[in-house]
Amino acid sequence: MAATAPDTRIRIGELARRVGATPRTVRYYEELGLLPERGRRQGRHRLYDAADEARLAELIRIRDLLGLSLAELRAWDAAEQARAVLRERWAADPSERERAQIAAEAREPLETQLALVRARREALEELEDELVAKRRRMREILHGLDERAGS
Repeated sequence: MAATAPDTRIRIGELARRVGATPRTVRYYEELGLLPERGRRQGRHRLYDAADEARLAELIRIRDLLGLSLAELRAWDAAEQARAVLRERWAADPSERERAQIAAEAREPLETQLALVRARREALEELEDELVAKRRRMREILHGLDERAGS
């Protein structure tokens, strides 16, 4: 994926191509508030920048990696945005007391994201257990068939 230069603006089709999505997906993510609104002005095209590209690429990566629904992706994104605000506050070189407050506030969005990851991991572990049991059953069937064929 070629990254957009920080000061370069690209159209919706190019953005979609770069992140492996469709223009429809980009528009829908805008409608959901997952991407900033880049509405057209007087018939002109939507234009996106490097930050939009990075954000969309990350959203798609997380969605695909975890298999999130749109509601879950919105929860993930809200937690990520909360963490971004906290990082900005931290970067402003706050007092020790304020740093403690920021660190305490950071736990909630992290817990939200961890809960989504854990839920997916548990679902995958259940699926793995089902498949292992099916494989075991197939081995038992084959073993039984081999024993009958050998008799």
